[in-house]
Amino acid sequence: MPNWQYILNCLNAYRSAEIDQRISPKDGMNDNESIALACLASEVQEIRKVCDLPCGYGRVLRHLVQLFPQADFYACDLDTEGVDFCKTTFGARPVYSRAELSEMDLGAGYDLIWVGSLFTHTSREVTRRWMAHLANSLSPQGLVVATVLGRWGQHTYQAFPYISEEKWKGILQGYNESGYGYEDYPGSESSSRIAGSRGISLVKPHVTIQDLEDIPDIRIFHYQERGWADHHDVVAFGRPGYTKPWPIMLKKDRDVSVWTSPS
Repeated sequence: MPNWQYILNCLNAYRSAEIDQRISPKDGMNDNESIALACLASEVQEIRKVCDLPCGYGRVLRHLVQLFPQADFYACDLDTEGVDFCKTTFGARPVYSRAELSEMDLGAGYDLIWVGSLFTHTSREVTRRWMAHLANSLSPQGLVVATVLGRWGQHTYQAFPYISEEKWKGILQGYNESGYGYEDYPGSESSSRIAGSRGISLVKPHVTIQDLEDIPDIRIFHYQERGWADHHDVVAFGRPGYTKPWPIMLKKDRDVSVWTSPS
């Protein structure tokens, strides 16, 4: 069933709302972004439960609470001060993350999990593992909307270097050889974070799609290059899975056949 009217109502409510301008002095990112386009591509009919992960200090959450005013919000991050700020400022329920996300029980029934600028900092192995874990927390029509650094990152690096030139060469080597390049930030080996979760990644769109294909019982709804802040690519995936029965009535000489999922 098309959800365009629901999303339109959400956008109208958002346009008439007053966005909270209380920005923490510790917040390094406060972009005004929307995930409405990804929702339109999905089958979600109502957004009732939302998780912002990593929430930071609410750079996107301040917009989501106005876009989906009837939803319950959960703010998740390793930065406990950021989570507490989102609880106090936006009324979000606090979820204190763990270094290994797949070891954390995030809960279930999320209609939307927004993942802004997390997989731009993880290795392919970590990204695959964490995307699969997040899919397990979705409602029957829920979706994950996440950002990755795609092909455009090769060009933006020239103006905004993400990492040292030596490390960037290593990223490009992996990117050109396998479609996914990753290098840790300097000093990450002494960090409390797990290996492969604190660096810079660069990934070709087809590799992201390929890795999502390996997650059981999901559907890939949307991929948009430079969709977030004209910088990160945006991908949306979730429920129901691509094998869900889909009755399509095909009339042929008055005979009607129904397509169903493969057995």
